[in-house]
Amino acid sequence: MKSNFFHLCLGYALLAVSIDAMAQQPSAEQKQAALERLQAADANKDGFIDKAEADAKLPRIAKNFDKLDADNDGRLSPDEFKAVAAKFAGRNR
Repeated sequence: MKSNFFHLCLGYALLAVSIDAMAQQPSAEQKQAALERLQAADANKDGFIDKAEADAKLPRIAKNFDKLDADNDGRLSPDEFKAVAAKFAGRNR
């Protein structure tokens, strides 16, 4: 259950960061693709994305890693991604 919640938060955050047309709602296919990318990026399956994982699989996340890592612990948590998703969702309105 925790893993699904994590990937859902990451999916929305990745979509918010990586979709160029921010005015459009992501399609089901875009959400699924984002979730699959995030699952693949979480190489050690610990429920977090660390800098090395971002560098390897998520270049846009890696580019903004330090900004996204609000607590500066060297990994991105579901709460950090959820905060980013909420921020970008507010811009969509």
